[in-house]
Amino acid sequence: MPKYFNTIKLKISDEEKKLRLEDYRYALQNGFYFGPPVDIHDFMNKDIFDEFVRFKCLVCGTEHVEEYDILLEIWDESISDYPKIYCENCGKESSVPLDVYHKQTLKVFR
Repeated sequence: MPKYFNTIKLKISDEEKKLRLEDYRYALQNGFYFGPPVDIHDFMNKDIFDEFVRFKCLVCGTEHVEEYDILLEIWDESISDYPKIYCENCGKESSVPLDVYHKQTLKVFR
């Protein structure tokens, strides 16, 4: 869990669980799955959440949402306290988590 910004947790639906189960079965049959076996009954009865982060551009103010799992792949926490990514609108590397945006813009107005 990040220290400097919040994540949004959304419970996935039963339909989404079924789709993920199909992906799991396909990966298992084709040798793409290398983890421990998954108990299908437990999986379907368990509450599973996806996590997202709201971003806002420091330059143009455009907001968007990114999956936290993807951010973990591209963000090195040992280098930076928060991820800084390219804005979908202006193309500058100035899009930061919304909590960080508010802290940085408040510093400007003090």
